[in-house]
Amino acid sequence: MTKTTPMMEMTRQYGHTVYTICAFGSPESACTYEDRLLNLIQHEADKMDSCKKNSDDSETKVNKI
Repeated sequence: MTKTTPMMEMTRQYGHTVYTICAFGSPESACTYEDRLLNLIQHEADKMDSCKKNSDDSETKVNKI
């Protein structure tokens, strides 16, 4: 089994729990780490917006009844 090394590694401690995050990627890729991170943030923001719209629609339906 080959072990790949992460492009980036970050460690954070919250209380007594230590979290280690490793980011892996292809060195030949045209995307930078920043591009990937911004894409992830945008994707999560879009998911939150769609959830908020769905909950607003369901509240409106309940109020109409």
